[in-house]
Amino acid sequence: MTNRSIFYGWWVVAAFSVTTFMSTGVRHAVGPFLKPIVADLGLDRASFSAVIALSLFLYGVFMPIAGMALDRFSVRAVTTFGTLLLVVSLVLTSMVRNVWEFAAVYGVLVPLGLAGTGPVIASGVVARWFSKRRGTALSVLGSASMTGMSLLVPAVTWLILTTGWRMTYVVIAGATLVVLLPLCLWVLRDSPESVGLLPDGGTARPGTVTAPVERVTAAEALQTLAFWQLAGSFFTCGFSMSLLSAHGIPMLTDHGYTPMFASWTMGVLGGSAIGFTVMLGALSDRFGRRPVLAAIYAGRVAIFSGLFLIRDNPTAILVVAVAGGITLAGTGSMTSALTADIYGRFSVSSVFGLIFLVHQTGSALGSSLAGVLFETTGGYGAAFVVACCFLVGASIVALNIDKGARRIWRAATASATD
Repeated sequence: MTNRSIFYGWWVVAAFSVTTFMSTGVRHAVGPFLKPIVADLGLDRASFSAVIALSLFLYGVFMPIAGMALDRFSVRAVTTFGTLLLVVSLVLTSMVRNVWEFAAVYGVLVPLGLAGTGPVIASGVVARWFSKRRGTALSVLGSASMTGMSLLVPAVTWLILTTGWRMTYVVIAGATLVVLLPLCLWVLRDSPESVGLLPDGGTARPGTVTAPVERVTAAEALQTLAFWQLAGSFFTCGFSMSLLSAHGIPMLTDHGYTPMFASWTMGVLGGSAIGFTVMLGALSDRFGRRPVLAAIYAGRVAIFSGLFLIRDNPTAILVVAVAGGITLAGTGSMTSALTADIYGRFSVSSVFGLIFLVHQTGSALGSSLAGVLFETTGGYGAAFVVACCFLVGASIVALNIDKGARRIWRAATASATD
């Protein structure tokens, strides 16, 4: 590994990009399942949304646990366990017969599997491999996430229309097993130090004493203003994205668009974010992450407004989707990169895991509140107004994330940098 012309960290990024593609794609491709599952199981949208909210919330709860597991066990062990559990839980989802089984399997088991293959694990490991190019590397993961949304949502919609929603989950489970398990076992490695390298591709000199790994614990991070600013703004990301992923396609079909057009709109939205994500990562490495993150949240207000307000104009909707890619790109990568910048590269898995719990709390609220508001008002307007108000606040907070957070820690942990 040490003699290859390509820094092995990029192979780790590539492998995690695939796992993130699958994991995030499964998480965001819930919208196409809403109407067929509601019809098959005899539910209403509020009940379906409650199960999705449970899944999203527990996904956040399991993330810090996955982060702590990564600090104790190897990345191969954690991701292999997560992959196998995800495969089993997706197959079981295809077999549910009522809302309680749906809640037990999709609401509890699926998020546990996703946590073992999701962005906290990926970001935590990738942040260890890079320092100067951390923003770029983490943004590649964000690009993979958007690719999952772009490709899997229309693919899932097509599978549901041709084979039914139950067989679709079986197909996804098989693809997950075949694609992810070999990467977990044969490609992923914990850190550059584990293979005799340094971050960004440097080689450790013979006889060099490796500095002890220092970590900032989640409890210590909770004492800093920066943590709550990162978590608060990321809460808004979760709220708005779960609203879009769970209710975006049903909303567009309610507005008269066909299911395939609605799914392609979500696909175009995610696809246009792919290139923007990497571009924003490079910009953040050069100009700073705070202004980039603030601009993303501010731009998302305009995109959400367009998706809700434009009716009977497919061309305009697609234009909004293309432009909207830049507003979906980079929130996760910027937040995880800032976490590494502030708390140190070996602290990302635990600290970002806790931040992600707040994100998923927002996701759960966004999905469930949208379902409740739909049942009470007959539409999604109120939910989209709430999301836009949150996004304005997140933009202001992101621009002012505390740069002096280290002063709050005790001196013994202040050296956990990189």
